[in-house]
Amino acid sequence: MDFGRRHSTGHAEISPAKNNIEDRERPRVPLTPEILALYGVFENPAEPLKWRDILAGARQILNKRVYGFNKRPRQYFAALFPLLERLRHYRLRWVPTDLLAGLIVGMMQFTQVLGNSQTASLKPQIGLSILFYPGLVYALMASSMHNSVGGMCVTVATLSVSLINVQDVYYPDQIYQGRLMTDQEQLDLHSTIAPGIALIAGIVQIVMGLFKLGFLSAVISPNVLTPFTMACFLQSICGKIPSVLGIDPPVHFTYAKHFTDLVFTFKNINQINGWEVLMSASMAAIVISFREFLQPRIFQLVKVVIPIEFLLFVAFTGLSYALDLEHTARFRIVGTYEYGLQTWSWPNLSYGWDMAWSGVVVGLIAYSTCLESAKVLARRSEVPLSANQELMALGTAHVFSSFFSCYPVSASLGRGLVNESMGSQSQLSTVTACVFAGLIVGLAGPAIRYLPVCAISANMILFLSMSLSSFKELPNLWRANKVDGAVWFLTFVGCITLNVQIGLFVGIGLSMLGLIVRSQKPKVRVMGILKHTQWGFVAVKHYDTAHELPGVRILQLQSPLIYATADYLVKQIVTMALEPYIPQAALPILHVETAPTVIEESPENSQDQLKNKNPAIRALASSDTLSGLSVRSGSPSSNHFHKANKFKRKTQSTSMITALYASKEHLSAVGNPVNNDPGKRKRAARVVLDLGSVGYIDSVGIRALEQIASDLKGQDCEIILAQCTGPLLKQLKELEIHKIIPERNVFPSVVDAVEDAIRRNQVNTSPAEGVVGEYDDERFWDAPVVPVEGLPVVDYHQD
Repeated sequence: MDFGRRHSTGHAEISPAKNNIEDRERPRVPLTPEILALYGVFENPAEPLKWRDILAGARQILNKRVYGFNKRPRQYFAALFPLLERLRHYRLRWVPTDLLAGLIVGMMQFTQVLGNSQTASLKPQIGLSILFYPGLVYALMASSMHNSVGGMCVTVATLSVSLINVQDVYYPDQIYQGRLMTDQEQLDLHSTIAPGIALIAGIVQIVMGLFKLGFLSAVISPNVLTPFTMACFLQSICGKIPSVLGIDPPVHFTYAKHFTDLVFTFKNINQINGWEVLMSASMAAIVISFREFLQPRIFQLVKVVIPIEFLLFVAFTGLSYALDLEHTARFRIVGTYEYGLQTWSWPNLSYGWDMAWSGVVVGLIAYSTCLESAKVLARRSEVPLSANQELMALGTAHVFSSFFSCYPVSASLGRGLVNESMGSQSQLSTVTACVFAGLIVGLAGPAIRYLPVCAISANMILFLSMSLSSFKELPNLWRANKVDGAVWFLTFVGCITLNVQIGLFVGIGLSMLGLIVRSQKPKVRVMGILKHTQWGFVAVKHYDTAHELPGVRILQLQSPLIYATADYLVKQIVTMALEPYIPQAALPILHVETAPTVIEESPENSQDQLKNKNPAIRALASSDTLSGLSVRSGSPSSNHFHKANKFKRKTQSTSMITALYASKEHLSAVGNPVNNDPGKRKRAARVVLDLGSVGYIDSVGIRALEQIASDLKGQDCEIILAQCTGPLLKQLKELEIHKIIPERNVFPSVVDAVEDAIRRNQVNTSPAEGVVGEYDDERFWDAPVVPVEGLPVVDYHQD
């Protein structure tokens, strides 16, 4: 199938059926070799490949799919560390705002990381190391200017499930050395497993970044990620309720953990510590009052977010130390630990595939939440964002920090918004936050041990409660789309009743299932032309004044043509193509002018026609052939056509379309037996299939096109393909579809295809020859029952 010679040979294949009208060339967009080169179609695909061509093709693939392969060493280094490149354009006047924003974010991170460690089934003080190491690496490599990595409730809730799963495999029923493990021993065990999971998560993220697989985050749709996040927030809240009341919760993780924590609280209600409840209530009252009334006014005056939680932590720590609340009031405090930054140590990877699988799951979730936060901040600041660079940055941060006993981290949108609202201009604010946190951990370690646990839990409940506003979106989502609303609700229910990891997989499965089910019945629209407008072709279903063109049916396919949709589309397109249209007399736009007024064309009128917004009018105005046909009345002859070519002629826009599309001669000469029978409704003789919205078509889709063409040929109807993109042209050429759909039936635009279909109807040409089964080829079968490879054998003429 030589598309390069399409324009010169296409019209020679058309043979007039009855009236011997000369078939003349008309100006339109030909599929020349130059245009096909732009589409990416090779001129000589049968030419043997050379090693140089193979290496060039491999290099092109590597340049496209491997991170940094198409960059020079200096460019690669600059792309890998965006912060260094941004410092070249840094202004000294930005230093105060970056330092202040970093201090505020560092204080916020300190107040949250202790509670996140509790959610991850770890000791509170274990999380202090993630305040320093991962943030520094991420700041150097992140493409986002305002994202702030650290403890994140979604990541630590998923990590908690992973830690318990690994523990159950190696220590079933919590049996260790023939006895039941204590809570302290479980926390120590989790502290050795978490860095290994962080290392694997980082390796997975780096590999994804190297091969530019950042798009895989789209696997988790917002309708799944949002309810999953809400379930993680609720899990953390329910787990903190006992601590707020002064009850020491056990280290456990079971199905329906949210309800299990509430049941545990009610069973041990007699162990409530009134003094801890009073401190928790005091902290809640102060934080809520300050955030609701004072903080907005302060921000309007000085554009500063006051870290009231950190100030309260300092006050309660001093109060605990001064009054010795651990002994006098039985307060639970953070306790002693080896303060200071963690030193280098190898992560423990001795837990095999269970740890590896946990690392993959946690890595994907950490990246998805980090990228979602970065997207929101990038839209607010209009700073370019690279998904693959975020993978590299987060993965390197995980790998590096895992050697310092850190667990997986992610980015919190709340911290990022504070960072951005404070006027931060670069990731230097994150560096400042890390340095501040490192100083706190390294120098104030002895004081941290006196921090009451109830204050940590109360702060986390307040922070997470303010993040539960996404529940109000569910009613609107349900009204907008029942399927998306059901996926949202069932994902949340799965996370609550099972656990957050299983609920996430349930949500992803339901989302994919809904996508597959909806793709099984894609949309096929019948297109028509509007009356008295400058628009092109529009869907007849959505416009009352839009009507079809007699003798030509335009079908727009609005989904990929693949194995999953081919079975349905073959039946749908054949059925819609053969469905009769409303007779011409019933259409107000198609009033017939048997002898349209012909005037000599002036330059002004010609320019108006050629500048018309309607592509059909532009194509018709520039077509000598159609201009000749439009003025034809009575018996046509070759002399008349030559005379029409000699002079430029035109009509008004509506009259031209009316004369072309609705002439009685046109309606009576479409060449379809059904149309020639006055007792039956009119049916299209040619069907234009608009493939502009297809996007992708596989080998089974090609077979489906062949089957559609063969079925329509058996009904004296011809199929014409329009808007064939470069990849589709290559597939048509390689699979030799020209045996069924000839080369002259492939057009680069809908206007060209419709124009040619009308011309063929005018000269009453026969449909293209060739049906599936006429060729000695294993890809084809006998008609009329034509099975498509991968599809069931269906006779579409029987149902």
